[in-house]
Amino acid sequence: MGLLDGKKVLITGARKGIGRGIAITLANEGAIVGINDILEDQYTKKLLSIISKKEPNGSFHKGDVSTINGINAVFDSFMDTHGQIDILVNNAIFPDQQRPFFETDEVYWDRMMNLSLKGYFFASQRAAKEMISSGEGGRIICLSSVHSYIAMPKWTAYGTAKMGLRRMVKGMAADLAGKNITANCIAPGAISNRLPELDDEAVDGPPHNPDEFKRFVPSGKGGLPSDIANAVLYLSSDLGQYVNGETLLVDGGMIASQKFHD
Repeated sequence: MGLLDGKKVLITGARKGIGRGIAITLANEGAIVGINDILEDQYTKKLLSIISKKEPNGSFHKGDVSTINGINAVFDSFMDTHGQIDILVNNAIFPDQQRPFFETDEVYWDRMMNLSLKGYFFASQRAAKEMISSGEGGRIICLSSVHSYIAMPKWTAYGTAKMGLRRMVKGMAADLAGKNITANCIAPGAISNRLPELDDEAVDGPPHNPDEFKRFVPSGKGGLPSDIANAVLYLSSDLGQYVNGETLLVDGGMIASQKFHD
């Protein structure tokens, strides 16, 4: 028996890195996992193969979740396939996460907010409607960041979007009171997103070099996708059913120590 047997999960931006780790971890616990990404390539196909070995009803839903039309297309595909959504994990992000202040133009700003804030909101809204319609309730989890707690050069747009998510889940928890839906954030620290080199079905790839992190992370190492995936599992399962409107830092103590990378 797994912690999520039969639960139907949609994970956005799940092709690689943290999203991939979440997909495999939840599938390992019996969830029926739908993965979303804007790209369909060898990484997407491999991940779908991995989760389908654990649960044959795993699925892929290609689409751009930075627009309402794209979000609805992804959800329509997921609902046509699975008929219900129990857990939404908002994880989508684009690679260019940092940019100098004076090089941040309107196009970049809008791209960041559309995907990492607006997209998360409207995906959550659609998921909540489906969860209420089913009568089963559900879980909404958004990936925030340590950059929502601290300011570092070149991370202003990204940190602003991620800070907005922390406020957003508080509002959703209040707005969805009595609906049996929880809304929470997870704020990862420095996570190694390298893919596994040998066992390509493993959740984690090679870790960061610990020497890079001993000075400013009390745990003495960087994090791995499994660290975030296990936090998602906690909030998705009955273990975390009384956590609502909160942000869980998973950063090895980086924020607690107030020592940050140069």
